Amino acid sequence: MNGLAFSHAHTRTTLPTRDIHQFPNHTWVENLAVRQNGQILVTVLSAPELYQVDPFHTDSPPTLIHRIPGVLGLLGIVELQNDVFYVIAGNWSVDTLQTANGSYSLWKVEMGSSNGAINSPAIVSKVTDIPEGVFLNGIAVLNESRGLVVIGDSGAGQVFTVDVETGTYSKTIEDPTMKPTPSLQLGINGLKISGGFLYYTTSAQAAFNRIPINGTDGSPAGPAEVVARFILGDDFSFDPVGNAYISQDPLNTVAKVTPAGVVSIVAGSLDSTQVAGATATAFGRTHNDRSVLYVTTSGGYLGPVVMQGGKVVAIYT
Repeated sequence: MNGLAFSHAHTRTTLPTRDIHQFPNHTWVENLAVRQNGQILVTVLSAPELYQVDPFHTDSPPTLIHRIPGVLGLLGIVELQNDVFYVIAGNWSVDTLQTANGSYSLWKVEMGSSNGAINSPAIVSKVTDIPEGVFLNGIAVLNESRGLVVIGDSGAGQVFTVDVETGTYSKTIEDPTMKPTPSLQLGINGLKISGGFLYYTTSAQAAFNRIPINGTDGSPAGPAEVVARFILGDDFSFDPVGNAYISQDPLNTVAKVTPAGVVSIVAGSLDSTQVAGATATAFGRTHNDRSVLYVTTSGGYLGPVVMQGGKVVAIYT
């Protein structure tokens, strides 16, 4: 794929940014979830570590919440109940860019008090292994009252629905728009549920898609459709009016996609380290930062910039 072609295919509306925290070199920061108190939980893919980053005191070092044993790294994270998060762990190597089929699992992280205190230590437990998973990646809440989440399998181009209370799961969606390609074994990537639709990026197909789903079990309720093309997307988040802010890891950019499918680049560029290797986005949750978009980065692992430590960046929308 020609990254320049993708980056030049859309308009540009550059927004101001600020670095919140940068991790050491060779740290790939993969995903994030913002706690109700505004603190940011970030997963690391180059080590099986979960950190908390304080966006209001950028001189404060991050707090290591937990290190999950027996895996190479952590991927998607989502909050299902208040201050209770679910994290994907598995063996995808940042050095070889290869996955170990069957190595993936889902973990529960109980953080504790909403006033910023952390359980000492955080209460972490395995929910279930998912040995059928090829490369489990993104995660989203399907049904809070039923304890259901959906997980995207980038390697196989499919979606699992998991009951976090029982640990049972099933493959609920497998659609051509989610599939990897021979040249890029990275299909469905980031995913979110909004308005009865599962929205998702498919990296190999450079598209942002959606499919209607049933909220009781995650099964499809109609055909998939493309929202926008030429989006080499990773994870993303929605603002209150339905604009999606999509991280584009290999392009070192963040793109905004309107509900009508209009695309613009809001931060970064192919040869910039501003959001080098953007991997995920999430909006702040306090009165002071609800319009701030936080972005995690890999530090430019996939080039063409000089690799740096992954970081958390604030974009002021």
